[in-house]
Order: sequence, then C-alpha cells, then structure tokens
Amino acid sequence: MEYYYTNKENIDEKSGVLTVKGQDSKHLSRVLRKKTGDILEITDGNRNIFTSKIVEITKDSVVCRILEKKYNLFEPGINVRLFAAPLRNQDRFEFLVEKTVELGVSEIIPVITKHTVPKAYTGNKTERLRKIAVHAMGQSQRCYLPPVRESVTFDEMLKMTAIFENKVVFYEHQDREKAYRNAEKEDICVLVGPEGGFSESEINSLIENNWQVCSLGDRKLRAETAAIIGIYEIINK
Repeated sequence: MEYYYTNKENIDEKSGVLTVKGQDSKHLSRVLRKKTGDILEITDGNRNIFTSKIVEITKDSVVCRILEKKYNLFEPGINVRLFAAPLRNQDRFEFLVEKTVELGVSEIIPVITKHTVPKAYTGNKTERLRKIAVHAMGQSQRCYLPPVRESVTFDEMLKMTAIFENKVVFYEHQDREKAYRNAEKEDICVLVGPEGGFSESEINSLIENNWQVCSLGDRKLRAETAAIIGIYEIINK
C-alpha cells in the first residue's frame, strides 16, 4: 500500500485525529476516489507512519482517525547525503531526485561545479524537486522525507562536508579497481558530477579534502544513471 503524506502540524495524536490538506487531499478524494471508511497509511516524513481511517472528506481536506502508529519502517541504516550537479535537461535531474529518494537517500543538495550548465537551483525549481521527493517517498513506502536543499557552490560543498570522514565521489576516469568499498560508517557523503564531468582541479581539491575517488565500472554512464547505481551500491553493500 502506498504511503500518503501530511505535515506533522496536521497530526494531533492526543485526540487521535490527523488531516490531509490542500492538493494532497484533492488527490485522495478526486483522483484516487477514496471514501469515508477507507484505510490509509499516512506518514509525516519524520519516520512516523499512521494507519488511519477516513472519517470525513471536505472540499479541501481529508480527516482521519488514527488507528495505529508505527515508527521507522524499512529505512536504511545509513545516512546518505547526495550532492549532485544539476543537469541540462531538468527532467533528467528530476528523475535523479525521484529514484534516489526511492532508494533511500537522506538528503539531496544540488552543487554547482565548473561544468554545470544551470548556475543556480533555487526558488520554484527547488520547490518542484521537493514535491517530487514527497511523491517518491510515498510511492516507495518510505517514512522519512529527505530534504532537498537549494544549490551550493563547489567550494561551499567542500566546507559543508569537512566534518565528515566518509566521502565518496564517482568519477568516470577512475580505474575500475578503485570501486567503492564499504567503510562501515553511519554517515556518508556522495558526489555526482554533471554531464561534462569534473575538472582536474576539482578532482584534486576533492582528494586534498579526503574524498574517496571511485569508479562505477568501465562504461561511461549518464550522470543520473551514475547517481542511481552509486546510491544503490552504497546502501545495499
């Protein structure tokens, strides 16, 4: 059963009532044709899942009675922060966000590298990515909603990640022997570059800042493919 989302502010555990509002409620009532008495699995995106029964449907809300609360089901035991360069084709970057959320990333931060064509990722673009993350979370039965941040520069990313020990960048020119090895850490930062790849100076900076430069094989992969395969390998090793 797909999970549905409501903000934690719409949940009153004392009274045992939660409400789905806005477009999400319209999707439930008008598109999915949910009715009073139907049972839903609803998450607040903070690892809580509420088995709930619809008791009222209004024009702008679906009101439910909480039947059962569960916590942190099926989330990976590792926090993966994904730094990914935006792509020329926005649809492809949205695909990257959707699939990596389904796989289990804990955070997504667009990073602007030397060869990144879009030079910013803020405002409406970021809000659209956040909506995609919400739907991907529900479809894949995740109970944690990964935040999607506004874009940062390459240098800002280096500063943000300085405190982390386990950092991996997937680089197309790295030898196959330098594949990712599980470092058995609870937190890991992952970096995937743009279509044009990383510059030599960027790779040197990453190495100087203790990033592990890894290969994903002999083939040259699209950036979104590299992100999906890399995240899968890290979470499932």
